[in-house]
Amino acid sequence: MGPAPSASISSTPAASASPSTSAAITNAAPPETKDVKKAKEAELTPIVPTPSDPHRPAFQLYSEIDIPVLVISAAFASARLLRTQQAYCAPRCDPAELNGLDRQTAGFWNPSWALLSDVGALSLMAGSATVLAADEGVLVGLNDAVVVAQSALLATAGPTMLTIAAGRPRPFLYGDAAPADVRTGADAGLSFISSHTSVSFAIVTSTYMAMKRRHPDAVTKWLVLGFGVPVASTVAAARVMAGRHFVTDVVLGALVGAAMGVVVPALHDSPVRILPRVDKNTAVIAVEVVL
Repeated sequence: MGPAPSASISSTPAASASPSTSAAITNAAPPETKDVKKAKEAELTPIVPTPSDPHRPAFQLYSEIDIPVLVISAAFASARLLRTQQAYCAPRCDPAELNGLDRQTAGFWNPSWALLSDVGALSLMAGSATVLAADEGVLVGLNDAVVVAQSALLATAGPTMLTIAAGRPRPFLYGDAAPADVRTGADAGLSFISSHTSVSFAIVTSTYMAMKRRHPDAVTKWLVLGFGVPVASTVAAARVMAGRHFVTDVVLGALVGAAMGVVVPALHDSPVRILPRVDKNTAVIAVEVVL
């Protein structure tokens, strides 16, 4: 006579369990194991959780991640304000040092174009906030506006470090049109790359990513690009015409900004997903945090 069947649930395959045992397993709530408790303790804190609607808001914020990132990026972005050294070739630089493309704009100086670039960048900020608020409501739109702002901050934080390290003179240093105090100021050595341009393109692309997530089949996202890209391009062109940046500065600024506008929203998927996981020995809750 063979051995008696095992009474242990953990060692008995699900397929061979008796009907009564199967019903007991199905109806009884699995005990909260140490692994489940650890998973709950390790779970990040969503700022605006919406598990019932994964498309509202478009992005999921986590206090343990987004607040430190905002603080660090703001600190890096403000580093240029602490620079006190003037450009190495001030008050006037030699255009012969430039490449052929950038030499074409050497000596440019026009404060009106600089003002236009400021207005364009601010318009993109206001436009993005308006689009998000109109589409999602003020509070939820504010949630997604934080991601757009984060994209913009990171699009200027990184370039600021590069700008300070490069110390490239601005175009107006290669001529005499700019006032002497401007040509000898610390800001005159911060040409590479254009933060106005990177921030503008980051705002446009991150807003596009929000609309794409919320309305993947709608024309809304293309309207964002249709209006936003020309404005961002105008900001870039205005920085060149103002004598604040060379063509290469704004081209690379646009690429960096567009990249940040895609990457940062992609790291803020929504929402947190809590999924049950059952195998033949255990029943646990798997907490899947999508960043």
